[in-house]
Amino acid sequence: MVRLLLLCCVLLSAALNANTVSLLQGYQFGPGDTIKISVYQEADLSVTAQISQQGFIDMPLLGSVKMTGLTQQQAKEQLEALLRDGYLVAPSVSITIDSYRPFFIYGEVRNPGSYAYQPDITLEQAIALSGGLQDRASRQQWFIQRGVDKTTFVAQSDTVILPGDVIKIDKSFF
Repeated sequence: MVRLLLLCCVLLSAALNANTVSLLQGYQFGPGDTIKISVYQEADLSVTAQISQQGFIDMPLLGSVKMTGLTQQQAKEQLEALLRDGYLVAPSVSITIDSYRPFFIYGEVRNPGSYAYQPDITLEQAIALSGGLQDRASRQQWFIQRGVDKTTFVAQSDTVILPGDVIKIDKSFF
């Protein structure tokens, strides 16, 4: 019985991790993300930079390069194309995310504000980080605004939070 319970826990954990990985694979860079860019055999071109509020980073030789709205793969391809255009013959760029932008929570929580993103964090855990729900908080009307287009949807307690999400906890009518 104990082995079955442990197996179930492992499978659930693997499913949650796979879900988060699939959500983050299509992750688009935004203001506040810090990324590390390395150019193979070109140490002078490697940089760690935070994406500005306007969506740009500064790169040696290239100047300001727009990163907002690009996935990791799209940003890699863009930088390689820019470096190939008059600077390097066959550039090989790698990009890693050094730190994600925070998520935000407001409304009927005890400590609204911004919080550092943590992989696999759920809405229930985000509410706990913010000090919990206030007495008049709705137990069902929780909204998340996500992405560059700011799509808003009703969330459940087990909804996985992504970097840059804005969480709104409404008041209860009863």
